[in-house]
Amino acid sequence: MTATRPARSYLPIAALALLAIALTAAYAAALGPDPEPRRDDQVQYLALARGLIERGEFTRAGAGEPFVPEPLRFPGYPLLLAAVCRTVGCERIVAVQAVLLALAVVLTVRFGAPALGGRRALVAGALVAAYPTFAYFAALTLSEIAATVLLAGACVAFVAMAERPSAPRALVAGALLGALALTRPFFLPLPLLLAALALGSRRRSARSLAPALLLAIAAFGAVLAPQVAYSLTSFGRPLVGSLGTQLWLGYFQGLAPADLDDFQRAEADAGRAAIARLENAADRRTQAYAFVALDDELRARALVLMAHDPLGYLARGAVRSVVLWAGEVPARDAGATLPDAVRSAWLALELSFLGVGLVGSVRLARRGDLRALVPLALVLFVWALSFPLWAEGRFSLPAKPLLAIGVVAALSAPRPGGPSEARPGGRAARGGASRP
Repeated sequence: MTATRPARSYLPIAALALLAIALTAAYAAALGPDPEPRRDDQVQYLALARGLIERGEFTRAGAGEPFVPEPLRFPGYPLLLAAVCRTVGCERIVAVQAVLLALAVVLTVRFGAPALGGRRALVAGALVAAYPTFAYFAALTLSEIAATVLLAGACVAFVAMAERPSAPRALVAGALLGALALTRPFFLPLPLLLAALALGSRRRSARSLAPALLLAIAAFGAVLAPQVAYSLTSFGRPLVGSLGTQLWLGYFQGLAPADLDDFQRAEADAGRAAIARLENAADRRTQAYAFVALDDELRARALVLMAHDPLGYLARGAVRSVVLWAGEVPARDAGATLPDAVRSAWLALELSFLGVGLVGSVRLARRGDLRALVPLALVLFVWALSFPLWAEGRFSLPAKPLLAIGVVAALSAPRPGGPSEARPGGRAARGGASRP
């Protein structure tokens, strides 16, 4: 009898993982063989994967074409796609992402169990498994699911390293954080935040934790080093991307064309003209370097616009925030054909999820240990860094598992964190009573 208990304890987690896979398969079937062509990021990612496979270079150029450096995308997700295409075939990308989503469910349960208890952590995992936006993006060739599982894995690994510092744990945590940054450069500052939280939680002296933190940061830097070298060689700067473009677009998000004053209208016209010049560039290599110059120009214009109307820009942050946390309807064409009542209900549900998750994350954070601080810190990190930029609902998706932990914390009685509930396979997860 006792030998069967551990196997039974993992059945709920397996069931949740299978639910995530099944929902992904259902979305893939519903979206069809050419899902969401308006999301041209998918084409760009696949082109970069083909460059890695056919040429061994990070470029969108095809076989036999001159090399063109990539100024916009980072290589994390294209590397994953290239690995999938070379091993099991590009036609199985969605199947691999379904498995990654299942892994994100397992990691959510693993991370939440010590703080919530085994059974409550399963509820958090169920929220992730049944959350339709995850399955929707798992059915697309986009980086959101890869970023979600990497963030969850990095959080699990980093907290494990902080609780019991060792060189292997530090290397794993740093490597996962590096892979996350290569997949979504938005998370480049995350190691500094986690290090500050670990030192500030005061469960372990800074002297005993410092060697592991330094090793983790070194591993993080080692993972990023090839991309930095690539960018320096190609563009003469350590990193390139679309920060300026995102700032410029973010300034106008929520600002109707009819509400523009003369200065704003002139800047909007100048920015659009600069984008048109890029699109009309003679060849792709010229476009690559022109994009870097365009991003610099749009960043400068965005800063001038912010100085012109700082209060209006800050006030429109409410619009950007709503879009960030509740602006993604998991349906074809962003649910454009759905009835307004359905779209409004989804918006209300998403905002409720955010509000309840924040309440629970604050409740957890009062415990003061690192694991309890991470959900609130990560949600605020994503929110604060996204606030100035163009917002899309998918950008908050990697933080949603941590928000799910907060939702469960808000809707359940607090617990001090006993060892019997610290693992999904512990006494509480098996249905037994915990000790007082």
